[in-house]
Amino acid sequence: MTFRAAAAVGLIVFGALTNVPIVIILGLFAVGLEGIHLIWARRGLTGVRYTRKLTTERVSWGDEIEMRIEVWNRKRLPLAWLRAVEEVSSGVIVRHRPGADEETTSALRNTWTLAPFERVVRHVWVSSDKRGVHSIGPTHIAVGDLLARDAAGLHIDDLDQFVVWPKVVPVPRLARPDRWGDLDRARAGLIEDPSRFAGVRPYSPGDPLRRVHMRTSARVGAPMTKRFEPSREREVLLALDIQTSGGRGWDIAERGAQDVEALYVVAASLVRSLEAEGASFGLTAAGFTRTTTRFADVAIGRGARQADHVLDILARLSPYSSASFEVLLARIPRRFRETTTVMVVTMRDPRPYLRELRRLRRAGYGVIVVACGESAAQDAASARRAGFAARAMQLDGPWQTATQLAAVA
Repeated sequence: MTFRAAAAVGLIVFGALTNVPIVIILGLFAVGLEGIHLIWARRGLTGVRYTRKLTTERVSWGDEIEMRIEVWNRKRLPLAWLRAVEEVSSGVIVRHRPGADEETTSALRNTWTLAPFERVVRHVWVSSDKRGVHSIGPTHIAVGDLLARDAAGLHIDDLDQFVVWPKVVPVPRLARPDRWGDLDRARAGLIEDPSRFAGVRPYSPGDPLRRVHMRTSARVGAPMTKRFEPSREREVLLALDIQTSGGRGWDIAERGAQDVEALYVVAASLVRSLEAEGASFGLTAAGFTRTTTRFADVAIGRGARQADHVLDILARLSPYSSASFEVLLARIPRRFRETTTVMVVTMRDPRPYLRELRRLRRAGYGVIVVACGESAAQDAASARRAGFAARAMQLDGPWQTATQLAAVA
């Protein structure tokens, strides 16, 4: 017996002993209230069905997922209110209608008043300003009696998860890799085919000396560099350098978390560009992806879901490097074919791992360095001086507001 029920019985007894009818009436009224509360406490959650469903489990950064929440009171007892509180992971944004003001919260709360056998469906839109795996749930449900007092509660442990891919921006200067010596001309590309002489251009610092056209330079009185048609390479492996500066990988994320996120935006944009051009591509990175392995690998392919698979891995990658980039490059020959071109995507000076790049080249791999940090031009020049093809590319602003990945002169 609850304290309130005991107090109600006490009022009845006291009224009977003192012969005060009003006290007896108050006691009977209190007993009736407690009886009503007991009925809803025991049967309030009986026949209540609560479900939620996401329309998709994957979404691009900046897009929203519609979530359908259904609650059904399948009994004769009405519910003055039913409240559902959903726990959500950090960074989840909730909108109660498309285009409404966003609400970043740690819990999603919904309340209904339900008649007997009434079913209500509510739609909300969820997204996140952070790439990664986000969860919704567990859920706590509570119901009230006819007087709106809290009657009963239930905890549901079910979880729904959705993946937010990294942001993707246009990459206008990246063309489809295919194979050396193809008769079709490439309009633009990251790799030049030395068998396709296309003229000369003025010398730029960092150009290899073997590219200098001696006769033209002597004729015009200024150094001129040979220019070749962009090639169409057969397979591309994106080797992602998560370390954004020198030092230990697990220290980098604390100092440059935004740089790491920008790196993932660059990688995701290159993936979408390769997919649009019909290339075969894969990914390797030294980072944790919510599994026990220290490395994330996606086999090279060109299927309809290849880009989605790579973007899933990029979404799950932590900002911490699990091993040095030199270790990652050293394991490539054991995992990928020699016909592959390794596209190193980095935000730091490539000189610490040039030794491993030379080993890959001697083993038959093509190598190109895509520098995309604040000193992209200088880093690309360092790679060129070492004899590697290199391109400097940068986002046109902070990754959250960037609109394209452009080449840097």
